[in-house]
Amino acid sequence: MRRLGQIDSILSSCCSSYPPKGKYGRVVKACLRVGVTQLLFLDTPSFAAVKETIDVLKDKSVDAPKPIIKFVNAVLRRVDRERSELLKRTSVCDNISLALRKEFESSYGVETTQKIVNQLLDDSAHQFVDLTIRSEVDMNTIISAFETDVNNRFQSVFALPNGSLRIRKNPNAGSIANWPLYEEGLWWVQDVSSTLPAIALIKGLEKEINGEKKFLSEFHVVDCCAAPGGKTSQLLSAGLTVTAIEASPRRSRRLVENLSRLKFSQEKIAVAVCAGQEWLPDEETNVKGVLLDVPCSATGTGSKRPDVLQKDCDLGNLLETQKVLSNHCADNILQSGGIMVYATCSLLREESEEQVLRLLERGNMEMLPFEQGEIPGFDDAIEENGWLRVLPGMLGDELKRCDGFFVARLKKV
Repeated sequence: MRRLGQIDSILSSCCSSYPPKGKYGRVVKACLRVGVTQLLFLDTPSFAAVKETIDVLKDKSVDAPKPIIKFVNAVLRRVDRERSELLKRTSVCDNISLALRKEFESSYGVETTQKIVNQLLDDSAHQFVDLTIRSEVDMNTIISAFETDVNNRFQSVFALPNGSLRIRKNPNAGSIANWPLYEEGLWWVQDVSSTLPAIALIKGLEKEINGEKKFLSEFHVVDCCAAPGGKTSQLLSAGLTVTAIEASPRRSRRLVENLSRLKFSQEKIAVAVCAGQEWLPDEETNVKGVLLDVPCSATGTGSKRPDVLQKDCDLGNLLETQKVLSNHCADNILQSGGIMVYATCSLLREESEEQVLRLLERGNMEMLPFEQGEIPGFDDAIEENGWLRVLPGMLGDELKRCDGFFVARLKKV
């Protein structure tokens, strides 16, 4: 899926007619794609890649005629011979939909789009897992547990500037549920970019109480669209009281399971299974903060879900859902003077920057901009308007390997 655009482009240039038609068209197309993938992207020895593909066509379940077998054999051998030249004629951007490519290039320029897509399609992405550590836990304890793993399941373990821990796993790493200190509930899996909305809200609330005799533990916040629970866990770990809202019963069960494993105090968390735009706080609850990570196209998560990069830019009902949720949180949930964080894992400005601008135009919210040094490692992601626009492949060192994210922090006036 990651390199499908390049693969089909190469096959189109090597075949007089592609995709193939007729009775055997579908199986021939599948075999050609697999063969080219092995030859160009999986370092499979040429002889093995061609032979294994041909063997599939010869199998009794397929029983392809000799002319088709000869055709596939000839195409694959040509690809093998001319691999360098054929690859030069393609672009990494061939692997995303034309609509997304145009949108990205319009927003970020051709060169930056190339870097973004290169990072999103990084073939080593599956080797890395980011962990968030409970605030009261010494990170060195976690690092030591992974580094001294008796089965040598982890290639490297290192801290990221924002406080996340990045694990590079070996092929024998196995299920995450069997990793060190998982059952003890000292950490949870969460992409480094996904930590930013909760960090933004926590930092914003800390600014509000600077010089006052108040503590985060006195504040009640709402995490809207909360499952699977990483951001809720960050807020709880900071000492906040949290109402976690999740519309999906299935996803809410997963949320509860995750929070249970992490052993947070039941007195500090309430889970509401309902649509975010329907939930209202009771009269005694003053909501000091709202974290709204809205449903979106998820185009920033292409490294884990390459299928999202094949979509067009038809966002369906998402834009209306985003607007309704953000307006409801601003008008009916957040108290005056409270802080709201609007976030998406989308690279599309229509779902992100433009939604925040519309929210600001309504007059009851103002920007609470990010400051240099506020979130270590992400200074270069702060844009002129004071929000964060995180682009894969564009930050320094290990942070180039991250999901695309947008985070804006606002205050109710």
